[in-house]
Order: sequence, then structure tokens, then C-alpha cells
Amino acid sequence: PPVAHEVDGLRRALGDGGLVKVDPHITLIPPVNVREDELGAALAVVRAAAASTGVLTLDLGPVATFLPVSPVVFLAVGGPSLPTVHALQASLHEGPLARPLSHDFVPHVTVVDVLAPERIPEAMSALSGYRRSIVKVRHLHVMEEVRDEEDRRVWRPLAGVAFGPPS
Repeated sequence: PPVAHEVDGLRRALGDGGLVKVDPHITLIPPVNVREDELGAALAVVRAAAASTGVLTLDLGPVATFLPVSPVVFLAVGGPSLPTVHALQASLHEGPLARPLSHDFVPHVTVVDVLAPERIPEAMSALSGYRRSIVKVRHLHVMEEVRDEEDRRVWRPLAGVAFGPPS
């Protein structure tokens, strides 16, 4: 907050009610299955990566899209900590989290994950002025996909780690 509330407002404005149930975030590792007996090792990778990283200072915006590859509308991520975001993402591809990537890593905050391609220019025009400078990111979270009460797939935090050395 308050940036998460702003992003959720942008999501609602573009009609993506589904993403409002997922907190705004930067995905560092795409969804990966980790065996239960490897969970401790995976969390150790996350803790080590977070310990070597300080609080991130980032900017959000402008709005962009992954078209023609994917009908996603997102906020670009920039700012002084952008090189650290790239280093953090690379450091997480270890042990049970190591997987080949199908796309280059592009730090972003998704606004709409599926939008009809003909609506994307309109969405980008509507959000063209959105910028948010100096967003502080202090935690790294490991998410788990579960089913909610209505049997919908949702992502819930499994573990969270503060950036910086252990206190």
C-alpha cells in the first residue's frame, strides 16, 4: 500500500477482476513445481538471495504490452534498483528452482493478463500517463497455488523473507 491499491484500481478499470485477487508483484521465477522433500532447499535459495539484497527502490510505468507474443498489459519496472532485480532473479535460479526460461526476464507488474488484442491500444492510451516513482520493495515471497472455497486456483504466500542480512 498505497501502490498496490493504485495498481488494483488500474486492473479494475480495465476489467480484470481476476488479478485483483493477486497482489501486485514482480514475478522473479515463473511457476515451478517443487517436490515436498526439496522445499527446504528451495527456501534456502530464497533466503540466501534475499539476504544478499537490500531494499529495492523502483519506479513503475509506463504501461507496455507483450503483444504479439502475449495479450498482457503491464507496468514497466525501472529505477535505481533495476540491476539488483536482474541479479536477484538470476540468483534464484539455483537448486530446486533452477529451470530453463521460455522467455527473457522482463521485470514488470501485470495489470491485465489476458486482454483482447483489439482492446490493448485503448488500454495503453488510457494508462499512458501512469507513473509511480520511488516504490520501496522490502520482501520476497514464495507463493503456493491452492484452491479457494469456490475451487478456483489462487496464489497464497507460503513464505516471506525480508531483504537484507538476517537480524
